[in-house]
Amino acid sequence: MDSRRVVVDPVTQVELLVPEGISSWRAIERARKARDGELRSIRLFVDWGHAYPLWESGTDKYGMEPDDYGLSAELAARLLAWTDTFFDHLVPETGWDTLEREQVWHAEGETLADLLELEVYDIAEVQREFRPAGWSAA
Repeated sequence: MDSRRVVVDPVTQVELLVPEGISSWRAIERARKARDGELRSIRLFVDWGHAYPLWESGTDKYGMEPDDYGLSAELAARLLAWTDTFFDHLVPETGWDTLEREQVWHAEGETLADLLELEVYDIAEVQREFRPAGWSAA
């Protein structure tokens, strides 16, 4: 069940879906930052050669780390474990070792994306690029 609520942006009259724990004021301020191009865009996906699934185009670094965003130690550890699962159980030529592990990995990715969105709410948007084409979180 989705625990987000709707807040109307007083400037644009656009309905904003606001995660639980985020005040209406923060949501409206975030909408202003988005309009003004002030939000960073974090791309969430795993790729070979980088320990964390955090990427940001337009930066000198591109392959980012939890400290770059001030993420909690708990979220950083979960992101690392999620990446390790990918490296340990996905073979590029043949795919995942089991369908169940793939499904669990994608579900954990959705959870991690939700947690990441909360932790970077005031500074960035999260792009969920780990989903295969046509995949649904439902």
